[in-house]
Amino acid sequence: MLALQILLGLLALAAPVALYVGFASRDTLRPSSPRSVVATFALGMLACVPAELCERALTGVLGPRKLGVGIDLAALVYAYLVAAPLEEALKVAAATPAFRLRVGQHRPIDAISYAAAAALGFMTLKSALFLIGLPFSLIAPARTALTTLAATCLATWWGFALGRDGQGRMGGGWFNAAWALAAAGNAIAHHVAFARGPASLLATIPILVVAGVLAWIGVRDVLQRSAEAVKVEPREREHEPKKPRLLPLAPPSLRAMREALRRSERPLSFFWIGLGMLVTTGMITAMLVGAVLLGRRLGFEFASIDRDASNAVAPLLLLASAALLSFLFAGWIVARASAARSVLEPAISALLAIVGTIVLLGLAAPVAVVIALACAPLAFALACLGAWLGLSDA
Repeated sequence: MLALQILLGLLALAAPVALYVGFASRDTLRPSSPRSVVATFALGMLACVPAELCERALTGVLGPRKLGVGIDLAALVYAYLVAAPLEEALKVAAATPAFRLRVGQHRPIDAISYAAAAALGFMTLKSALFLIGLPFSLIAPARTALTTLAATCLATWWGFALGRDGQGRMGGGWFNAAWALAAAGNAIAHHVAFARGPASLLATIPILVVAGVLAWIGVRDVLQRSAEAVKVEPREREHEPKKPRLLPLAPPSLRAMREALRRSERPLSFFWIGLGMLVTTGMITAMLVGAVLLGRRLGFEFASIDRDASNAVAPLLLLASAALLSFLFAGWIVARASAARSVLEPAISALLAIVGTIVLLGLAAPVAVVIALACAPLAFALACLGAWLGLSDA
């Protein structure tokens, strides 16, 4: 049993590192200085030491960490306002030496590599310290692996802000916003993964999906900027016929997202925004009712979700899938019915529906608020995707 525990722990620590190495070894993503990336990884591990010492000192005095299904206000304040900002700041500090020493030598993609390496090194040591001394459990390695992947993808957001800044400044609106969102995402992911039961671990998947997709979009954006600046393609290829796309939609990019969210010539229709919010709310209700009816036919016990039992994963996954898909369908319906020329109106209606849902959950079931916050970015993205598909068919 001890050998299996060690093997699972090593696998949980090595899997995120192997994934990063696999992505970074591709030609377009290969850093200009692999030694700097390795050194940043080591600095990230070193930065974890003062973070752990500081957090353990604070928890020893205040004792805010509690594992369980209850709401602990001190634990929430500690996670969101102390631990997450401290850890994200130390990750930035670990990425700073390589970024500063190689100013003028690295490419924009290198800034993302430094940010990912710093976060990966930090989370690798943090996960190792968490796994050491724990009794055998299958859920603990899964928790550390998912949170490590999420933290690495979230760190690429402020790495992207560094890469797109031509002057290499650590600051400004883009960097500060990306850093704050990364810290908040890490706080939510850590809370649902470690401060809730095993079934709540599924709520880290939406965070990981959104963080990964946005990281991929950011990587594509800096690569496109580099290609446009260097003009690597020869002139004779301009007259070659373009190959037909397999999909009717182009791969997502920041430029395409800005164009989709830009206001059209006509003013915003508050009627369709309000009606879209009602449509989204009604679609959520209908999909959840349908999921409950389907689950009863399949023999699911929905009461096990409140107890966080081992058989709560299947009904929770069914309800979460139904709720998320409802945003996709609602976004498409609103865009088609309103004949919208941009995604802005369906996006605003989806955002209002999400805020209303979180407020109602806060009044009825405060325990579910953190899980709803974890799923909110993916729900908003699916609503925008549905509206985008509705626009493409118009």
